[in-house]
Amino acid sequence: MEENITYKPFAYIDQYSPAEGTTVYYNTEKTLAVKKNDCSYETAGNLVTLIAPANKFVSTESVADADEQAQAWLTANAQAYANNTGICSIRTTAWRGSDPSCVLEPSTSLLPFDYMIVKYKWAFGAGADLDTFTGLINTGIDTLDNKWVGYGLGSEVPANTSSQDSYVMWGGDVQDLTGTETCLINFKKLKEDYSSLNDIQVRMAGVWWSSKNTGNIDVEITTYLGGTMTKVDKDIVNSNGQQIQQLNFSKNVSVKGTHLAIDQATNIGYINYSSNSSTANIVINY
Repeated sequence: MEENITYKPFAYIDQYSPAEGTTVYYNTEKTLAVKKNDCSYETAGNLVTLIAPANKFVSTESVADADEQAQAWLTANAQAYANNTGICSIRTTAWRGSDPSCVLEPSTSLLPFDYMIVKYKWAFGAGADLDTFTGLINTGIDTLDNKWVGYGLGSEVPANTSSQDSYVMWGGDVQDLTGTETCLINFKKLKEDYSSLNDIQVRMAGVWWSSKNTGNIDVEITTYLGGTMTKVDKDIVNSNGQQIQQLNFSKNVSVKGTHLAIDQATNIGYINYSSNSSTANIVINY
C-alpha cells in the first residue's frame, strides 16, 4: 500500500491581493475521485471525492492556467485525502463453486468519462514479463470483437491508428521483474463511430511469459473527460482533459506460458460501458 501522507489543503485566495491594474483569472470547480488504498487484507476502501472549489486558484494568464493549478492540486492530494478520510469495509464477495479462490468481487460503478487507461502493474517478487490481453467482446461486430492488443497480438484496433483514432491501444511490451503495461480504451471514439452500440464490453486477461512467483499484480484504472490522448513511449497520457477517477484492484495472475491464447490465460475481469450514460461498471474476477 502507498504511504498515507498528510493531506495538504490549498491556500485560500482570501489573502491574495493582486497588484493594481493586474487582470486575474480564477479556476472553475474541479473534482477527483479515488479509492482509499491503504486498507488491510480482505478489506476494501471506499471511493472518496476531493473538490477544488471555484475561485480558489488564481492566475494572471488565463482561466485554463488556474484550472491547471486546481487539477495539479487534486492530483497531488486526492490519494492522501482518500486515505485520511475514507473508510475500510469487509470486502463482500459472492462464492462461485467449491474452490475458495473462485469468487466474484462486486462491480464498481464509475462516473461519466470519455477515455479509460488500464495499467497492469507488478512489483519485485511477482514474476517477470507479464503479458496482457485487452479487447472488446460481444459487440456483434467482427472488426471489433476479440481483436486483442498485447505482445504478439497487435498494438491498436484498428491497426496502425493513432491514439485519438484507436478504439483500443496498447503501450508496448515490458519484460522486466517490475513494470507496467498500459492500454487505452477510447470509448469516445467508439461512441462516435458506432452510435447504435448501447453497451460496450471489454475483457482483460494476463499471463506470465518468463517466470511466475507470487503472481500478484495491481490493475489501475483511470478515467478522463475531454482532452486528447497521446502515446508517449510505452505510456498513454491525457492532455487538457480532466481526470475523473483512479481506482486500484488487486489480482493474482496464476498462469505462466508462452504464445498462449486468451482462454488459456488468467481472466482478470470486465469493463461494462453504457454509451447512453457515458459511464461503466468494473468487475474483477477472483
